[in-house]
Amino acid sequence: MPGDACRLALALSGGLDSMVLLDALAHWVQTRRDAGEALAPPLAIHIHHGLSEHANDWLVVCEREARLRGFAFEALRVNVSRDARQGIEGAARAARYEALAASCNAHGVDWLMTAHHANDQAETVLLQMLRGAGLPGVAAMAVEGALPVAAGELCRARLLRPLLDISRETMRAYAKARSLTWVEDPSNDDRHYLRNALRHDVMPAIAAHVPAYRETLARFARHAAQAQSLLDQLAQTDFDMARSASTHGDERLQRSRLQALDAPRLANLLRYWTARRGLAMPPEARLDEWVRQIRDAQAAASLELPHGDAVLRLYRDELQWTAVYGSADPDDMDDMVSDVVLRWSGEREWPLPQWQGSIVFEPVAEGESADGTIDEHVLRARPLVARPRMGGERWRERADGHSRSLKHWYQSRGVAAWLRHVPIVWQGKDIVFVARLGIDGAAQSGERAGVRWRMMWRDEA
Repeated sequence: MPGDACRLALALSGGLDSMVLLDALAHWVQTRRDAGEALAPPLAIHIHHGLSEHANDWLVVCEREARLRGFAFEALRVNVSRDARQGIEGAARAARYEALAASCNAHGVDWLMTAHHANDQAETVLLQMLRGAGLPGVAAMAVEGALPVAAGELCRARLLRPLLDISRETMRAYAKARSLTWVEDPSNDDRHYLRNALRHDVMPAIAAHVPAYRETLARFARHAAQAQSLLDQLAQTDFDMARSASTHGDERLQRSRLQALDAPRLANLLRYWTARRGLAMPPEARLDEWVRQIRDAQAAASLELPHGDAVLRLYRDELQWTAVYGSADPDDMDDMVSDVVLRWSGEREWPLPQWQGSIVFEPVAEGESADGTIDEHVLRARPLVARPRMGGERWRERADGHSRSLKHWYQSRGVAAWLRHVPIVWQGKDIVFVARLGIDGAAQSGERAGVRWRMMWRDEA
């Protein structure tokens, strides 16, 4: 069990499994207290999905049983879409873990316990195999791990499954011996759900021929987890080998280096990179198409491989993940974005959500080079107006340099086509700043001894 200073919580549904865990944890806490240890009351968290007509009754039972054992109690209501793309079970699971993570963060929980047991483990392995999951899926559940929350969400609590080696039959015997009260969810008997069909129809038949099936499937899950760990290590090696030395802050891989990998090894790397970015795993057919296009692309080719809310792009021999940008052709921009006006008075940031970014103003420190900067009096002289590219604009790098088209500058600096949908900052008829290029050379003139500022573009997407 976790250390004494940790705050403990458990997910309490009210069913047999979670009531056994509630009772066992209460007994463990009392034993430690009898030994003279000061332990904070564990927190029981009940998620009210609102999917059953009995949901309010289950909440009442959970709160009563938790408080009888000295637990703190919290009930959270979630909304579950009945027509969600991942199915009602998947939607309920996602909503449940999001709510559990939020509660753990709010109460400073270190360990969240769930009542998953050996039968759940075996059912999960078979279920994932039937759904065509890869090794990460059939590796099933570990005793300890991170909460399965959406990409980008953080939860300080770790997930603990202390009953994972205990069978459902053993837990039922414990519940009867302890005269425990629990609730029965009628949906658990609905064979329409594949897991229930496995539990009630398939598993008993398997047990009749292979009594130790739970241990066998658990061993298979451990072997799958070990195999996946080795594949991840191989992918990390390939990732480091192919990683671009580009000074850009994002992760980029050089396609020419990936050509040394055979198709299965490249597919393994792409799966690893997709997971690393917190994206859903692509279907096998889509992954195979990615591999084919990346391997067959010519040296100067550009690729766009959409995946959910992201795009895997190839540009100038570099692969990178980007957001889905609204326009791929910056030379055919319309004027749907209205002018945005700022009368500058020393702001450090100018948010421009229409372009998914901000212009950042940074003062030049004494002794620093003033190249590429603008005098403060120029910034304050007239309002700054941000407008979309209309075509034909020209920009110069230095005051004594030649002005050339924005397309020329973007191409020469290797700014990818999908990154050119940017604002241009004007003062009257004069260009002051172009995102991803900098301050126009003509605007850089002015008193060098005065206060000068840099202007930089920062992506927010």
